[in-house]
Amino acid sequence: MKKGHGLARAVAPMGRDELANLPTGALLARLKRLRWCEDRPDHSDLLPEEIESAGGMILFKTDAAWRSAYAEVKDVLAGREHVANKP
Repeated sequence: MKKGHGLARAVAPMGRDELANLPTGALLARLKRLRWCEDRPDHSDLLPEEIESAGGMILFKTDAAWRSAYAEVKDVLAGREHVANKP
């Protein structure tokens, strides 16, 4: 079950420089929060007034801001050092 509901799922946009300064754990948490966003406004239980009150926050995966934020987080993570799993 997804944690948070309604406006609690909103994700604040961040610049690429801000993302680059975050630790890997915070980037993974942000990626998870982005995945928790609702798919589309017409499948949401939010009222139109609530959606408008979110201002510049990312609420839905159909938003261009969501696609951009998701791609930026993935790109920053791809440049991080990978640790091999123990056998």
